[in-house]
Amino acid sequence: MAAGGPGDHPLTDVVNFNLKVYNKECDELIREISKLISMNQLYEMFDWFDNFSATRSRLKNFEVELNEKLEKLKVDAKRNGWEV
Repeated sequence: MAAGGPGDHPLTDVVNFNLKVYNKECDELIREISKLISMNQLYEMFDWFDNFSATRSRLKNFEVELNEKLEKLKVDAKRNGWEV
């Protein structure tokens, strides 16, 4: 597929193409986070390819990290006057 299409990057696969990449929980958290920050910020947040090949236990840790990041972003958004 041409650059920018499905399979090009795990993050765009989750956010733009709604594909299952990591697991249901992580993918949903990534989509929620993407509503609160720019794609550029999201790209820089994690090593997406490292997590792409993660084991089940590493995915569980990734899910915890995503939850923590989402909660922090929600607090920041509310503090800045967003309705979350």
